Amino acid sequence: MSRIYIGTSGWSYTDWENIFYKTGEHKLKKYSTVFSTVEIDSTFYTYPSPSLVKGLLNITPEDFLFTAKLPSIITHEKKLDVSKGVEKDLDRFLELMQPLLKAGRLASLLIQLPPSYSYEKHYDVFKQFLELTVGEYRYAVEFRDTSWMREGVLNLLSKYELAYTIVDEPLLPPNTYVTTDFAYIRWHGRGRNPWYYYHYDIAELYEWKTRIMEIKGKVKKVYGYFNNHFKGYAVHNALQVLEILGIITPTQRKILEEVEKNLIEAKIQRTDITLYTPPENLPENIEGLLAMLTDKTRLKRAKEISKSLIEVREATEQYLSARVKYYNVIIDLEKRIIIHDCADWSKLKASRSLCKHLNALILNIDETLARRILEDLVINRGLWVFSEDI
Repeated sequence: MSRIYIGTSGWSYTDWENIFYKTGEHKLKKYSTVFSTVEIDSTFYTYPSPSLVKGLLNITPEDFLFTAKLPSIITHEKKLDVSKGVEKDLDRFLELMQPLLKAGRLASLLIQLPPSYSYEKHYDVFKQFLELTVGEYRYAVEFRDTSWMREGVLNLLSKYELAYTIVDEPLLPPNTYVTTDFAYIRWHGRGRNPWYYYHYDIAELYEWKTRIMEIKGKVKKVYGYFNNHFKGYAVHNALQVLEILGIITPTQRKILEEVEKNLIEAKIQRTDITLYTPPENLPENIEGLLAMLTDKTRLKRAKEISKSLIEVREATEQYLSARVKYYNVIIDLEKRIIIHDCADWSKLKASRSLCKHLNALILNIDETLARRILEDLVINRGLWVFSEDI
């Protein structure tokens, strides 16, 4: 009999406190008593440690299932290109995932491709990469460009037994293609950038009832994850879908009622916002904006870092990956996350201030992108996550 698993993308969000979590409550332990699955989002940003993977097994129930995103070095920096050493990167990740796989707790790995990854430019590279997916691990592929939506690609996924990731988002149609014996669904949200800052209303969720039941009739398992994580919206919408499908448990219904009560008490309403709104009365130059996020000494030291020591690995309108001297930097505008690993950053992250390496990077990238990052940081600093490792 086919089974439906509904959860969220990630679980360790601080703004879920007082909505889903109580202050100080162990997040994953609580989460896994309510939901049967979760998508590990943090693996996109960094390889997990062996102790972290072991902890995932120890903390959660024996029937709790994980999925995990492939690291960005594979999908976004090297773009699945075998000639760039992707096979070694994938092997490293798969080795770390072995404990989950052996315990029967790893449902699938997610290959989320960047929006710039088009069929015309990357088909041959993509096809070659699929040879690496043959084996004991299962995979789902999330295309983010409509050029991949063609019969030949779907047939290729079926050949290698990969799932086509069904999405709900503004730029792609919610095509319910089924290419293997399981289905993978991701609800990103329908807002403007970031799409994730979106709270589905009940009518929008009911649109999915027929689709999910039709998909269920074609596969052994359906995995669905809400990625609209802001303010606990993902938790609320995931529980609502379980109720709509008629598979919500008494415990889950009680949590749903608590979440709805907390959302009302917090006076949180569904809000569609833009990631970038030209503000008033802010400095027009980059250094002026940086001065609002750092101190004079760190800004001065940033200017002393040679441009030759700054390597931009990936830069799009929403995502920046780079190396400054010996340190890594990831800035994800969609998720409002900055990850960096220098010693000074570990001291500054609590105050959401920028270290010299981040200042140097900002000073040496495209000015339009720099302004997008800095202005959003100034306006919405409280929404940003500053981390060494998620």
